[in-house]
This record gives sequence, structure tokens and C-alpha cells, in this order.
Amino acid sequence: MMKNTSLADNYIALVDALSAIHQLSEMDLEGVPESVLIQQALTALVRHQDLENCSLFLQRDDCLVCAATTRKPGQLLTYPVHVTTTELGRLSLPLTRGIVGTTFTTGTIQHCCDCSSEESLHDLRDIGMFPDAASLFSIPIKSGDSVLGVLVVVHHSPEFFEYWHQHFLVLFGNCLGRFLSSHRLLHNLEEMITQRTLALENALTESEDLRQRYQRLSTTDDLTGLHNRRYFFIEGEAMLARSRRDRSAISLLLVDIDYFKRINDTWGHAIGDRVLRLIADALKAQARAGDMIARLGGEEFVLLLPNTGPVGADLMAKRIQEKIASLDLGGSMENLVLTASIGMTTTQGEGSCDLSEWLQEIYRQADFAMYTCKEQGRNRRLFYVPGSVKKNL
Repeated sequence: MMKNTSLADNYIALVDALSAIHQLSEMDLEGVPESVLIQQALTALVRHQDLENCSLFLQRDDCLVCAATTRKPGQLLTYPVHVTTTELGRLSLPLTRGIVGTTFTTGTIQHCCDCSSEESLHDLRDIGMFPDAASLFSIPIKSGDSVLGVLVVVHHSPEFFEYWHQHFLVLFGNCLGRFLSSHRLLHNLEEMITQRTLALENALTESEDLRQRYQRLSTTDDLTGLHNRRYFFIEGEAMLARSRRDRSAISLLLVDIDYFKRINDTWGHAIGDRVLRLIADALKAQARAGDMIARLGGEEFVLLLPNTGPVGADLMAKRIQEKIASLDLGGSMENLVLTASIGMTTTQGEGSCDLSEWLQEIYRQADFAMYTCKEQGRNRRLFYVPGSVKKNL
């Protein structure tokens, strides 16, 4: 009868052991940190085995650090990543000393039947672990040929562990090692994907910034911040299209600063650039919402004024001349008064010619009127007169 009872107990213990292995195999590796995986593994182990205590040590650099331990049956105490350095040091062991170090370096299971006389347990007792242990197994946690750490299982009774315990714990340790290795590989891959995704997002952001910068540079005058010649001829067509659709007047003003070359020759191009920026600011101050201002090159500027007929165009040109003449140039230029010659033309948005040709035509008209201002002594504003013939200056 005693023999049958012993066989039944062993059978139940084996079933419990298989239950622990099964529960370990059912763990979800995704979306959980390593500390949670370890907690679940040790919980499965103590739940299905009559074990007093167990602890898991994992390699961290040049030592073995206690990742989790049961202080008493069924009660799990963990040491998360943010634990202080002092606590980690207190619960860490050297890689090559004591029974745990031997297990790690040899990759083989170590068994102590009677811990009371075992000198190799001093490393564990030095850090206050398992003071009442009587039986002990130290099992390597392996993934292939690599040893990741050591699982220590103890019981308060001497000679407690049987032969089948050893096979079970080796199997459990190998399963746990493969799970830890797979978990690290999976999360390293996830981290790598996250980093690559972040790098790609940063690259796309930089690319978009560069694209926008290039677009700004391709349509913006670097010196003044106004639109450039390219933008004028692209956006000008769109403004003419709206004028044609609405059958509304639109005016073009071509502004050229008189004798500007003398400024560059007398004070240098750096001063000339500063003056051009002041002129650009003056033009922006006079423009209305919806007006388009561009620097065509040198000291020549253009304004395209939607919903503006001859009266409005002349009034705008007059304000521009007054504003430019009142600019405070400062320094040795404080007594210099700038003047501008402004050629003007107005169209009513009629006709069916190509928009590009139409824009080129009204630009040519304003250019003709501006050169007429030059011929007549500069510091003038004139409208284009149909049928006029441009003379060479």
C-alpha cells in the first residue's frame, strides 16, 4: 500500500511538472516586458511544485543579477529595471564563484543534497538568500549553447529532490531559456523596427523640410524675401485667369529705382543690398491683401493688383513713390533721396489669348511705360499708351 501511494504521489508530481511546462509554453511573448515573463515563469513553477523558494539570476555585464525571487511559497518579489544600483549590487553574484557561478560557467546543473555543510553556497548566503535551504538545485538557463542565467530552486528539507526533479528542472530551464531568447530577439526586432521607423520618419520630415525650403528658394528672392521672377510668371497667369473669369480689372506696376547703380558704385554692394531690403519692406507696407509683389532682378520690382483699374493703380504708384522717397537710409546716405520710375498698364480681363502670352504682353506694356519715364527724366509714373513705339535709351 505504501508503495502504491508513493507511485501515485510521483505520478501527481509528474503531472504537476508537465502542467508547469505547459503553462510556460502558453505564455505570450508579445507586448510584455521581460520582467513580466520571468514573473509568470516562476509563478508557474512554484504553483505546480512543492518548492519552498526559487530565484532567477540573469547575466548583466560581468555579474549575475537576481531578476526575480520568491521569498516564501507563492509570494513573488521582483526587482524591476529602475531598481537602485545599491539594491542591484546587493542581489548580484560574480560569474565564476560559488555554486551559481559554477552552474553558469559550466552550463551544467548543480545539486546540493544537504546545504548545511556545503561551502559552495557562501555566495548566496553572503547576499542573504536561502539561509534555511537544506536541498538545492542550480539549473543553467540555456538557449542553444549560450547560458543566459541560472535558476536556483531550494527546499527546507534535506534530500528532498528526487531524480525526476532534475530532469524536470533541466527541461524547465531549457524551455525558459528559449523563451527568454525568443522574447529578447522579438523585442530587439521590435526596437530595431521602431528605431528604423523613427529614422525613416525623421528622414521624411527632413526631406519635406528640404522640399519646402527648395520650393521657397525657387519662388522666393533670397535677398528681399519677396517673390522672384519665376513665381511672378507662374502665379501671374493664375491671377489673370481669375480676372478673366470675373471680368474684373487688373493692373500691373513695374517699379525701377532711379540711378541705383550709383549706390553700389559709391557705397558698395552690401549697402546696396540693405537699401533693396528697405525698398522691399516699403512695397510690402503699401500692398493690399491679394496683391502680388515680386523682385524681377536688380532694382526692378513688379506689382500685380487684382480688381484694380487705372485710378487705383495710379494711387498705388503715387504712394510707392512717396514711401520710397521718404526712406531713411541712415549713415552717410541720410541726405540721399531715392526716386522710382513706374510703368503702369491695366487690363479688363477680356480676350481669349493664351494666359502666358497675355501676361507677357501686359508686362511688355508696363516695361515700355517705365522706359518712357526714364526718357522723360525719371521719377515719374506713366501708363502705357497703345500704339506707342519703344525707343532705345
